[in-house]
Amino acid sequence: MEIKVVIEDVVPEQEYMLMTKPGEAISFVQAMDDLGLKFYRPCGGYEKCLSCAIRFVYGAPEMTSADERALDFSEMRNGWRLGCKCVITKDCKIQVPKRLVSEITSVGVSGQENELPLDKTNIAIAVDIGTTTLAVAAIELNTGKVLRQQTYTNGQLKYGADVMSRIKAAIDGHGEELRDIVVKDLMGLGTRILGEDFLTHKVVISGNTVMTHLFLGYPVDGLAAYPFVPYTLDSVKFRESTRDIFFMPSISTFVGGDIVSGLYYVRQNLKKKNHEKDKFLFVDLGTNAELVLFDGTTYWCSSASAGPALEGASLSCGVPSVKGAINHLSINHCNVTYSTIGNEKPIGLCGSGVIDMIYELYRNDIIDAGGLLKDEYSESGFPIADGIVITGEDIQQVILAKAAIVSGIQMLFEAANLTAVHIDHLYVSGGLGASVGVLSAAGIGLFPEAILSKYETLGNSSLLGDIEFIMNPDEDTLQEIKDNSKVVFLATDPKFEQLFLENLHL
Repeated sequence: MEIKVVIEDVVPEQEYMLMTKPGEAISFVQAMDDLGLKFYRPCGGYEKCLSCAIRFVYGAPEMTSADERALDFSEMRNGWRLGCKCVITKDCKIQVPKRLVSEITSVGVSGQENELPLDKTNIAIAVDIGTTTLAVAAIELNTGKVLRQQTYTNGQLKYGADVMSRIKAAIDGHGEELRDIVVKDLMGLGTRILGEDFLTHKVVISGNTVMTHLFLGYPVDGLAAYPFVPYTLDSVKFRESTRDIFFMPSISTFVGGDIVSGLYYVRQNLKKKNHEKDKFLFVDLGTNAELVLFDGTTYWCSSASAGPALEGASLSCGVPSVKGAINHLSINHCNVTYSTIGNEKPIGLCGSGVIDMIYELYRNDIIDAGGLLKDEYSESGFPIADGIVITGEDIQQVILAKAAIVSGIQMLFEAANLTAVHIDHLYVSGGLGASVGVLSAAGIGLFPEAILSKYETLGNSSLLGDIEFIMNPDEDTLQEIKDNSKVVFLATDPKFEQLFLENLHL
């Protein structure tokens, strides 16, 4: 059986071909794996997002109930099928939208040297295992210089965009594969930035609690449901061959080692400036929204269940941070001006573009404070670019996500008995945090206005903390962060529900 795959809007066009045994059924997902191509399924193939449609030029399989839920009959007649549920049984040619296979961009750290030292043994590696992307940086141990760095889409995305889909996949028997995927991706990244003959003596790794558990092969059953009991929250260190390997500790199931690493970076930098008691709000905007309020003594922590809307994953016009994603825009007299990642043809809105879009719609009175579109756009949605519109349902999803985050922040202030005016710094990190427009975020009520002047973007604070620990290892400070952290549970607190309802507006 001959399976041909073409990626849309790639010039020059490249055709991938897979030959299988005649009459042997194969899923489209498996075919993409066999071709060495990533296939982005936000919900992990559980028919929740219905956003992975592909088009069969010929050889389309029979329509399924999943296709009928996701597509119009005219689209199905034209060869469109839901990719995550396709089973191929005959020769075919398939067009795959570029957004479903593109490499997702991520933020790294500044100050890259690009030149590797003559001493090939004097190198350490910092690793951030993100739910969406992996980031690796090679560090010169003598100087702390960032020699080279690279980010890469986490191959586990084939099992879904969020941690709960990864947990389910592991429980369903894919745990070893999930681990092997990340190991293979990281080994490839290491070879890409260092070559084959470089030795590393120190590796520091951070990631959220689920990513760390999967990487270390720990059971994740306890993370699947309330009360969410992890196998361990402690740091893990061991020696493998010539390398000392260290995994950052976590605070709770949903406030992981990536956040501890970011806090370590912030604390060590404040210490260097003799500002150890400065109060700060730390907001990590990524696949999840982790929040930490430091009152000078205690780290009040929480994780807001904002869902994927702020990263575009669940929106009709949304895409990850791939080339062609609209990342910033403005509206003037209903005319949209925008920029895209890589300056390529627009294919949808990524997270920062989504936040800009909502703010600009509100600023131009195209939506009201409740997010309702003007009558002329209520049915068709507001046009952004050719084939890209934002609908009323999209806008409501963003408002729900915003309400969860700002309500979480308010809960932390209440727990710490502080107000926004007491805060010395607002640190925003994460993939979305690095690119979001602060005025747009404030304009939709994501951050309290009282601390906007104290806004500082950190970029990949998890990777920065890894590098800081490589150069200045201080396990006592990590332990101090853990020991003085208090988790504020949002889902079980009626006060959060009340605040959430109050914040369902712009």
